[in-house]
Amino acid sequence: MKIKTATGNDTAAGRMEVLRRQAEKIARETRDPVQENVSSLSPVDAQRVLHDLQVHQIELELQNEELRQARDALEVSRARYFDLYDLAPVGYFTLDENGLILEANLAGATLLGVARGALVGQPLSRFVVGDDADNLYLHRKQLFKTRAPQAFELHLSKKGGAPFTAWLDATIAPADGGTPACRVVMSDITERKEIREKLRYKKNLLQTAGKMAQMGGWAIKLPQNDLMWSDEICAILDFPKGTVPPLAEALSLYPPASYEIISGALKSCGRDGTPFDCELEVFTAKRRRLDVRAIGQAVRDESGNITGIEGAFQDITERKKAEQAHASLEAQLRESQKMEAIGTLAGGIAHDFNNILGTILGNAELARQDARTNWQALVSLEEIQKAGHRARDLVQQILSFSRRQPTSRRVMSLPSVVEEAARLLRAALTGGVRIECRYAADTPSVIADPTQVQQVLLNLGNNAQHAMEGRSGSIDIHVEGITLDAASARFDLNLRPGRYARIVVSDTGHGMDEATRRRIFEPFFTTKPAGNGTGLGLSVAHGIMQAHEGAIVVHSEAGQGSRFELYFPSARGVAAALGTPERAEPTSEGRGRHVVYIDDDEAQVFMIKRMLERWGYRVSAYLEQREALDALLDGEQRVDLVVTDYNMPGLSGLEVARAIRDARPQLPVIVVSGYVTDALRVQAAAAGVSELISKPHEVEELRDAVQRLLKSREAINPDPA
Repeated sequence: MKIKTATGNDTAAGRMEVLRRQAEKIARETRDPVQENVSSLSPVDAQRVLHDLQVHQIELELQNEELRQARDALEVSRARYFDLYDLAPVGYFTLDENGLILEANLAGATLLGVARGALVGQPLSRFVVGDDADNLYLHRKQLFKTRAPQAFELHLSKKGGAPFTAWLDATIAPADGGTPACRVVMSDITERKEIREKLRYKKNLLQTAGKMAQMGGWAIKLPQNDLMWSDEICAILDFPKGTVPPLAEALSLYPPASYEIISGALKSCGRDGTPFDCELEVFTAKRRRLDVRAIGQAVRDESGNITGIEGAFQDITERKKAEQAHASLEAQLRESQKMEAIGTLAGGIAHDFNNILGTILGNAELARQDARTNWQALVSLEEIQKAGHRARDLVQQILSFSRRQPTSRRVMSLPSVVEEAARLLRAALTGGVRIECRYAADTPSVIADPTQVQQVLLNLGNNAQHAMEGRSGSIDIHVEGITLDAASARFDLNLRPGRYARIVVSDTGHGMDEATRRRIFEPFFTTKPAGNGTGLGLSVAHGIMQAHEGAIVVHSEAGQGSRFELYFPSARGVAAALGTPERAEPTSEGRGRHVVYIDDDEAQVFMIKRMLERWGYRVSAYLEQREALDALLDGEQRVDLVVTDYNMPGLSGLEVARAIRDARPQLPVIVVSGYVTDALRVQAAAAGVSELISKPHEVEELRDAVQRLLKSREAINPDPA
């Protein structure tokens, strides 16, 4: 029996009525002959048939109840499905093989900014931006051809809205009538992409910062001791990118001392959680030595148990070099300041000592003149003068050290001066010590005082001979040109980048240890036995080189000899030189001409007054500058010349000269100073000073200057006021 499905009325009551009519029709067509003879049944049979019908009816009612329950569950499931479909947070689309939208949920319609009903029949490609339409077409063709799921990214645009980025997952599903369709799940990943892009940018920033800071990250998983590190550490330690060795191999890169430190730090951190931050020495995979900084801290789980160690690793080699260079410069600065302070003290002592020496030598000369017939007294006076001259030379060395000695510099070539100094050294050296000189053709000319250059070389040569300790050896002097860049000029504060002439003096003596090397330029420091040196030789050399705007650099180790390098700035074509004025021969005596002498040292005033009076001058001597100026500027007395000390309390000699220049510009002024420098010469000329004399001076030097100026004045103005 074939039963047809009810169609037509979709309501529940309508469906039941249709089913009832179909059942009656089937019953009439299939009427059982037994039913026609039911009246012939016995009561027992009728009762049995009635019971069977009742059971069958109850069975049908139970089946109908189950069908109603199944139908209700199906309706609930369908409603739930459509709720999930419509209210899903992602878009669901059904497309045909041509890409037309057959169905879309509410989220999909919201993504595209179009009403749900209006989407049906529209191509999805209408909402695709730019060239991504080709991408959609290719993936759709591939899906229907291979039936393999497709996943891809598209740039879409809402209707009349802003573009967004979507991720599509497409699969094949049969549609009504058996025609294949494309089911698409669409997600808006715009915000996700922005977050991912920001994360990528931050990651690049961290990588860039790590490269610039030469720093990387590392981690150790415990208790497995699994090591992980970043590519920055690979670059630092010369490992291929992405290579991470076992922990034991990584620790083997440290030398023993650093290995003990880092292994102990890791054990303490893994056991007790003690953080660490230490600077270590390490050798890379290519055996390059580096200074590194290792920082680490414990990693704990939610229960507080230590599960690993993580930290940072930084290459600090350049920083350590910079710190060493900075420390070296600081040491040089401290040494320079100390030498400057000692030089100031030495200069002050030399000034006072000059006055004493001037008085001694002047009075000795006066006594010689008074004792011309007493030969025994003359012998004693001669010895006094010899001792005074030796003391004067010692003062000149002190002034050279303090850079206050007057210099006479000119453009010169160093090889000729070095050759002359070598000749003098050869004559003074003991047997078995030889001197070898070499001169480079590219040695530039310099502005220097030849006498002072020779003095430096003689001091270095004498020290080299002493370092031989009586043994045979050699002193090598090499003269050459050298150009210093910013990096190579940093080993001495007085050097600047540029062209230099360099004299290198090397010896094969016993050399010096570091403690001695640090002190060799201190005045009066010497390693020679008592009586064999003053300890001023290298101090004087240091002062001379600074006065020449150069530097002296020493390299020495105990038992390895010494090497002194003298740097003189190139003259750069300068053709002028500094010098002192020519001395004139005395022409006549004083003939009663009036000289005013000003000095705050009473002994000096007494001696100079006697000397000038012996030469025939009339002398007015003053200890107070203002008293002398009052006498000079009132105009009541004739004065032919003024001699004044420079360094005096109250008014200096230059201030006295300026006052005389403003009131009596024709009156010549001589200034005497123990601090004659190039700067003082310029200041003296501006103050109207006629001549500048350094002290202690020879008696004849002052006599010649006085007579020369008076002669010049008389030639210009025969009858001065």
